[in-house]
Amino acid sequence: MNIKKISLLIALVVSFLFANQLTTVYSYQNAVYKAKKENKLVLVMMSYDGCPVCAYMKDIVFERPAVLDYLNQHYFVVIKDIEKGHYPQRFSSVDSPTFFFVDPTTEEETIEKKVGGFTPERFLAILKEANHDIDINATVATEQNATEQNATKAPCRKKMPCREEAKVTIQ
Repeated sequence: MNIKKISLLIALVVSFLFANQLTTVYSYQNAVYKAKKENKLVLVMMSYDGCPVCAYMKDIVFERPAVLDYLNQHYFVVIKDIEKGHYPQRFSSVDSPTFFFVDPTTEEETIEKKVGGFTPERFLAILKEANHDIDINATVATEQNATEQNATKAPCRKKMPCREEAKVTIQ
């Protein structure tokens, strides 16, 4: 194999590995700036280390292909620790995780904040609702199931251990 073929193969493998990852932005202001340029929304996730519901959202829900693709296509994601780091005060929360869906042009929320953990299907519906990209059939089906309307995993509280039922088993 010649060097060009090897280089191309390596480039393809590397691009494939990074294509299936959530793109996050460290700074809220940087996310707003980028989102304005690319006509996307900003998703702010407030969490903290040791929160099992946050880990479930990051490791399970965000990694589902439909959710991951939608996030990368329509959002800039900022994940902030409620116990450390710098973030706008308006995102302060004692519940973790808490999600804020922000229009970068107005810096106003497009829908009310969401608290707790959600199934991948429900979280995708929330992402679409915040983006005003609502699939009416999916919304009706979701509304018919009352348990899907709210968080499927109760949030953790800042500086308090999670309740036992909030601990997440990975399926």
